[in-house]
Amino acid sequence: MLRNEWLLLLGSLLVAGALYNHYMGHSALLVELVMVGVGAALATRACLSLQRSVSRESEGILVDFLSRYVRRELCPVLIPAAGFALILLWSLWKMVLVGETNLRMEDFIVTLLGLALVVYPSGRSKLGEAKDFVTLYLVFLAVVFVVIWRAYSFVTGESHYRVTAYAEYYIITAPVAWLLGVLGFRVDAILDVDGIGLTNIIEYEHNDMLFRVGIGDGCSGLYSAGLFFSAFLAFVVARYRRIDARIAVGLLVGFAVTWLSNIIRMVVTIMAGIAWGHPALAFVHGFVGILIFVSLISVFWIIIVRWLDSREPRPETDGVLLAEPSASEA
Repeated sequence: MLRNEWLLLLGSLLVAGALYNHYMGHSALLVELVMVGVGAALATRACLSLQRSVSRESEGILVDFLSRYVRRELCPVLIPAAGFALILLWSLWKMVLVGETNLRMEDFIVTLLGLALVVYPSGRSKLGEAKDFVTLYLVFLAVVFVVIWRAYSFVTGESHYRVTAYAEYYIITAPVAWLLGVLGFRVDAILDVDGIGLTNIIEYEHNDMLFRVGIGDGCSGLYSAGLFFSAFLAFVVARYRRIDARIAVGLLVGFAVTWLSNIIRMVVTIMAGIAWGHPALAFVHGFVGILIFVSLISVFWIIIVRWLDSREPRPETDGVLLAEPSASEA
């Protein structure tokens, strides 16, 4: 039987994958709703089982960390205050300084992070590690998609469009075309930074007709790498409460696997177009691609965490949760 932590992990990946696809705008709504429903059910089932099987309670890794610098009694006040301040300052910055009122992916992440901090000091619980995973995941997502991405846009300035186009070409478009060529398919990778619309294009033939597929930000793997890399980092930090050489190796391998999984997803998608035409490509892209991606990531995650579990001691602190289920537990 699957361990409860794997159910929690798989459920989180399904929900994250659905939200990622929704904001990138390249999947069917029905698939996203099914993924959210199944993922939420798996995560809820895992949390209920974990609460029954874990004997020790914890206030959470954030409380343990913050109590090193302030009195522990102040943590239930400071952490929610930080959450409220984050939401307020972000909203004022966007509406007053930037002058935007639209809701983008980064706004969604910051808002969820603020709410997670507000409810974080809920007292001692047997689900402290699960709570830590969710909160740290949102923290790392905010670092990747808000801090790093905003800094990248600021540094590149007017050349942002061109730099991103070249990055997407060498990260996804060219490798996908190369792998398809190795498999015996005739395709061409095109980089067009002077035209209008998508800069990265892959051309393929079906029944002697030429078709073009645009590779946008959602297909480039840049967003998906940040999304799932953040999840893996949050999982190992909450689980082991450290980052050492082995965990760093796991993170690097995870980054590579995320990149490779996205390439495989795009290769399968274009192969469907070559074999059965553009409608088949659209179907695989919208209904199957994200499932392929999440499946490959899940397999990697289980393998690498089992490897880390055999070599990394779990910290014997109040924050240790996600204990092994009892023999009678499903």
